[in-house]
Amino acid sequence: MALIRGVVYSNFFVALILTLLASSTYTIVAGMPIKWYVILSVFLGSFALYNFHRLYKIDHIPEIQLGDRHRWMLRCGKWIKYSMAICIFAAMIILPNYTANDIVWLVPAAMVSVSYTIPVVPTDSKWWRLRDIPLAKPLIISLVVTYLTLCFPIFEQYDIHEIFTRSRMTLFIERFVFLLSVTIPFEMRDIKSDQDAGLSTLATYLGFDFAKKIALSGLVLWIGLFVTRLVLIENYLLAIVGVLIFILGLFGVVQIRKNRSELYFVIVFEGLIALYAIAILLFG
Repeated sequence: MALIRGVVYSNFFVALILTLLASSTYTIVAGMPIKWYVILSVFLGSFALYNFHRLYKIDHIPEIQLGDRHRWMLRCGKWIKYSMAICIFAAMIILPNYTANDIVWLVPAAMVSVSYTIPVVPTDSKWWRLRDIPLAKPLIISLVVTYLTLCFPIFEQYDIHEIFTRSRMTLFIERFVFLLSVTIPFEMRDIKSDQDAGLSTLATYLGFDFAKKIALSGLVLWIGLFVTRLVLIENYLLAIVGVLIFILGLFGVVQIRKNRSELYFVIVFEGLIALYAIAILLFG
């Protein structure tokens, strides 16, 4: 269990999953050769950014709001900082593989990612982080992850206009809806700490049960989009695998309880993203 907690709480697991998700893009976009440095960049950037979010002002979090992931990070943060430095150094080494346009179109995602944790939005009483905007957390996370794992490999190979074609936007919406559906449960996980922090999320504002209904509805919408696209291109095997992932997702959401462990949410819902990516890599 200690090893599992280390892999999960160090954000290695989520970085690996996003790497798989980015890799799957090369499978679903016909004729796009795999670029190793793009896939590696997603891992390096994800690991560094997710740990930045976790470490930023972690010492200022009240004891009552600390979860298992925070306590683990407080114990092991020094080694994570070293790992982040190595990732950033490696990212700088492979940076010359990109054109200036590639870097320009990565800047918006980087700015949103940093602003998710650092206050940048002025209000009457204080500066808000993007995550402080009511009901916005899962939308921001899903949007950025979709952009980095789908749009980034595409515009790196072609140009930014390519992501606005009908076929690419169909893929964008499909992936965004799926990620949104499996991100909402994490707001349900954090309902108590978010309430203590005064955050207005789907779970704290609309209620635990209503947030569960939204997640279930999102999964239904996703499988409709997913299966329709695959039936049109006659990829029935992947459609069937998608239905199995959908059933697992429904079961995972239905089984959510307020006392579920943090590991449950990570293994189940980040695991669903991994299954989704692996299914596309194998059968796409």
